[in-house]
Amino acid sequence: MKRFILYTLLLLSCLPALAQTQEAAEKHVLGLQVGNSFVNGSFNKSAFEDEYPAFARDGLLLSGTYRYHLGRYLAAGASASYRHNRYNLNNFAEPGDELVTGKSSTAWRSWFTLADAYLLVPVHEEVEVYLRGSAGASFNRSASWQVQTTYGDINMPADKATALALGWGSGIGFRVAPFWVVAEAGMLYTKPRFTVPDTRGNLMQHRQPMNTFNLSLGIQYRL
Repeated sequence: MKRFILYTLLLLSCLPALAQTQEAAEKHVLGLQVGNSFVNGSFNKSAFEDEYPAFARDGLLLSGTYRYHLGRYLAAGASASYRHNRYNLNNFAEPGDELVTGKSSTAWRSWFTLADAYLLVPVHEEVEVYLRGSAGASFNRSASWQVQTTYGDINMPADKATALALGWGSGIGFRVAPFWVVAEAGMLYTKPRFTVPDTRGNLMQHRQPMNTFNLSLGIQYRL
């Protein structure tokens, strides 16, 4: 993680000098993307015995982006994203369990606001490849769940937390005049600290990695 931050800062520090080499004809780029977010690590592979089992499922990612071309090969911008991952309640309370009389849950939700740096590789006038590094903040709401049993109820309330967020992505764009169609793959990293009750009902601080690998398709309009 420290190495990623160092590389991102190094790229950002080099942007002004490298951007002076050439100028892009279309400087402003607006984009919308939609895709899947695939949960990674303990955000997915939880166990019932864990003090706070995440049990997140693969979900949805929506993003709006803006970038400004500093030159032919470099750009900087910002993005806002919403990520929605449902709670896999069947992992917590298996279907068919005779002791369970009812259950419900709400999803993991995250909103990201990120500053982005791009390295652009124009293949020709109709195709462009790019690499992106991002840093910013995430605003997160943890999942909640309720399980009713013959011996009593199990409740886990939701909590909100803000955390550092990092990301990277690579993509390819094709001109379909007057727009560009984009396919992108990347990662989002964040680790908020939630205040949640333990198995005895006492409040505890829990840092939950909420990392996802994302695949998305989008459309861009360039000015």
